[in-house]
Amino acid sequence: MKKQFLILLTIIGSFNIAHGNQTADTATRNLTSYQITSLQVLGQVWGFLKYYHPNVAKGQLNWDSVLIAKIPVFLVAGNARALNEVVLTWLNELGKVPACTQCDNTLTDRLSYNFDTAWITHRGFNGELVSKLQYILTNRSQGACYYAAYGTTHQIKIINEEAYGSPGFRYPSPDYRLLTLFRYWNIVNYFSPYKYITSKKWDSVLTELIPPFYQAKDELQYQLNIIKMIGMLEDGHSTFSGAGWSRQIRNLIGDYSYLPFSCFIVEGKAVVDLITNDSLCKAQGIALNDVIVSIDGETIEERINKYWPFICNASNKEGGLFALCNSFLFAGNTGNCAITRLTPQGVTTSLNIERSKSPLPYAPPVPIVWKMLPDNIGYIDMSELQTRDVDKIMDSLGATRGIIIDIRNHPNDTWPVIAARLSSHTYLAPRMIYPDLSYPGMYKYYGDRIAGKDQSSPYAGKVVLLVNEHTKSHGEYSAMALQGAAKTITIGSTTSGADGDWTEWIVLPGQFKTRFSGLGVYDLDGTVAQKKGVNIDIVCKPTIKGLQQGRDELIEAAIKVINGK
Repeated sequence: MKKQFLILLTIIGSFNIAHGNQTADTATRNLTSYQITSLQVLGQVWGFLKYYHPNVAKGQLNWDSVLIAKIPVFLVAGNARALNEVVLTWLNELGKVPACTQCDNTLTDRLSYNFDTAWITHRGFNGELVSKLQYILTNRSQGACYYAAYGTTHQIKIINEEAYGSPGFRYPSPDYRLLTLFRYWNIVNYFSPYKYITSKKWDSVLTELIPPFYQAKDELQYQLNIIKMIGMLEDGHSTFSGAGWSRQIRNLIGDYSYLPFSCFIVEGKAVVDLITNDSLCKAQGIALNDVIVSIDGETIEERINKYWPFICNASNKEGGLFALCNSFLFAGNTGNCAITRLTPQGVTTSLNIERSKSPLPYAPPVPIVWKMLPDNIGYIDMSELQTRDVDKIMDSLGATRGIIIDIRNHPNDTWPVIAARLSSHTYLAPRMIYPDLSYPGMYKYYGDRIAGKDQSSPYAGKVVLLVNEHTKSHGEYSAMALQGAAKTITIGSTTSGADGDWTEWIVLPGQFKTRFSGLGVYDLDGTVAQKKGVNIDIVCKPTIKGLQQGRDELIEAAIKVINGK
């Protein structure tokens, strides 16, 4: 009987896969509230069995096809009793789960704050069903999982997921749209280290997204739902790409988005803060600290509001603005971009610049890695600093009153060598956690990373760290690690709040790809850095007036601190 059931599922699944877009207009009626509840139960049980049931986690079934076959069954389960019977029947179809002698069900050396199986007892299931689900929980699959493995840094690596690359899957049937939602939701549910700090509880996200995914009226609405879904994780490492973008979305955003500079938002205006191609900027009349007040006839505020729904890779507002400035803020459907600049005298001037469909060569001005400032104060720009040069630079700065370390950038892995020159003792670096594949949803700590150096004569001057929204990921880890090296003072504004190595690419139906933070990072005081950013001692932000005068107000603030003013 079990073999016949599996053959039937394979036939149904093969038919649906071959006809992924044949029923795209069948979900014309609104789902009832109980149908939404039933589909939520389906999504949760399907994901739970995918990673916990031995027969499923070992890849013995085409689990996507099973989901497609179960959707109509769950849709007609009109009450709690019927829903219980549907789930019980499903569990019985999968066969008996043998007792697991290898399963360690203790919490010793495990982090459980991200683990949530409350739905098993809070869904109104009867005692028999609760007992069966809890039995699977404690006698879960062990060893290699068909759907998940470790990446190079022990971050999660999702494997063996079908991409469904035919054109019809850019707007598939309602069943396959739910597959997209359930696949991503469960991957996050079991393998995102930061699921527990999203603004909305992850269970609520599933409830909210079921109707729009199931009832999406066209390709545009469906793909916008995917962007929204990814954005609801609020992860600065999230990204979304693929060959399946609809022409409608590309028209909304614009194919031309690459410029020879980047900017950041100051007092509601876009200010050029990085020249990425010096010769192209000079040819077009763009200079550092140019203040831009409009793009293609729209104010900066209007552009931000226009493109904000497309930003899915931010954990906080500052990170969102940073992401927008580096993606869509200047986007358009032609190569010509009309901007309006504000002069220091308060006069606006117009300028037409060129934007590109593809990335431009990276050719910035020659960087200054370190320099001496007035009052015998040293300055280090970590963006271009190389490990091999740290000791030589620190030797040159050894007699200074203080050092300003600028981390408003993405640094190389130079912080350990700097920490060894600043510290008088060894210390524990920010801790990292990785997913426990033997107990999906649980996490474990990496081994402690010891930084610094026991020494009697470390650098004796004051140390100031500069951070802002450009401080992201490894920049944030570097800042947190250096904060423990000495009595540093951190000056700046909220950082991007994106910590932990990326996951490998995760494929979604339609040949879309996404990823998110694969490891958790915890500050020296034990708090999570994701979303909130690094700890800041003195809040300082640049002003339009200061920038137009060519001043770096964060460096000025750092000099005052070092001078004791």
